[in-house]
Amino acid sequence: MENIDLKKEYFFSGSSKGCLLIHGFSSTPAELRELGESLSKEGYTVLSILLSGHGTLVENMEKSNYGDWIKSAEEGYERLKKTCSKIYVIGHSMGGLLALNLAENYKVDKLVALAPALVSKSKAAKYAGIIKHFVKYTKWPPEQRPEEETKYLLGYAKIPLRSVEQLSKLQKVTIKDLKKIVSPLLIIQSIKDTAVHADGIKLIEKEVSSKEIQKFYLDNCGHNITIECEKGIVVKEVIAFLCK
Repeated sequence: MENIDLKKEYFFSGSSKGCLLIHGFSSTPAELRELGESLSKEGYTVLSILLSGHGTLVENMEKSNYGDWIKSAEEGYERLKKTCSKIYVIGHSMGGLLALNLAENYKVDKLVALAPALVSKSKAAKYAGIIKHFVKYTKWPPEQRPEEETKYLLGYAKIPLRSVEQLSKLQKVTIKDLKKIVSPLLIIQSIKDTAVHADGIKLIEKEVSSKEIQKFYLDNCGHNITIECEKGIVVKEVIAFLCK
């Protein structure tokens, strides 16, 4: 894997069942790499996209808006649809939010939201539209992690406040149409998640029209559930859900 640029999107050819993987806010497809490889070993076709403005320069993210991120997800869906008869959409954090948004407007055979960023825990996020006029960037809090995690965390070290405002707009437009979702749905979240609020799970449960909703809570990891200590459980639960 040393010669692979983990920031780039990746495609693994497989069966007629396709998995569209969508990474999170300011992140890259790397955070879903191990999950994507596991799904490929199970025989699924896997496409993990790179969202507009991500994985390059932070200035590119600043120029992107939530509509561009939705368009990235829709284009990924259309590409996968050309070779697959079944489409399973799996997203982490803002990717989970985009997965929900996609299922509101397209036929998604199964939907997986991993720590979906429907309700942010940051109180400052709601004021980003005002703060951006005074402060251009903010930073993720410093955090010590083992190398096996950091090699998959290749997102931007700083975050444009304009982009935080765009995330808030994406949350609003997605929440408005949750009732349109009819796909079988799996939600996985850690009880120790410091980035997104568990109230988002309650909101999804209350608003979607899906007849099948499964929830799974992790006990020990934080927000980045696809790369942290319980990532094996996440892989197991996702595969079990898709195989049903």
